[in-house]
Amino acid sequence: MRASELIFIAGIAVFAAVLCVQSTDFRYFSNQGFGPGFVPLNFAALTLLLAFYLLVKARLNAEGPFLPEHFRERAKAALPAVIAAFLLFAGTYAMEWGSVLAPLFVVMIVISVAFVGHTLVQALVLNAVTLAAIYGIFRLWLNIPVT
Repeated sequence: MRASELIFIAGIAVFAAVLCVQSTDFRYFSNQGFGPGFVPLNFAALTLLLAFYLLVKARLNAEGPFLPEHFRERAKAALPAVIAAFLLFAGTYAMEWGSVLAPLFVVMIVISVAFVGHTLVQALVLNAVTLAAIYGIFRLWLNIPVT
């Protein structure tokens, strides 16, 4: 199985798992029949079953090793991008607590130091200037409140 197929199936499974968890907030049935959680929960469950079926089918049809050649090296090479995506998701979640610019500033500094190669002082100055420009454009010029 190719690495792109594995990543695609894993992405579909993650999407279905998130949809399944989110759909539990809605009622499955209502007084008049199916509730608002009926379709997303069933869709998520069927999508998870489909992803599992595709993995099992690919494993049974595989003559050689299940993972593609050099999969571990490719996974190690993709690790910085995965970490950056996790930081962005964590920063986006932290914005729920009230501030938009503070989590964005932290994520930008970490990415700037870890992946771009800036020193800590460079990262602090460059990202402070960038966030000041963002604040100036949105809050002062466009009158969109940004905290």
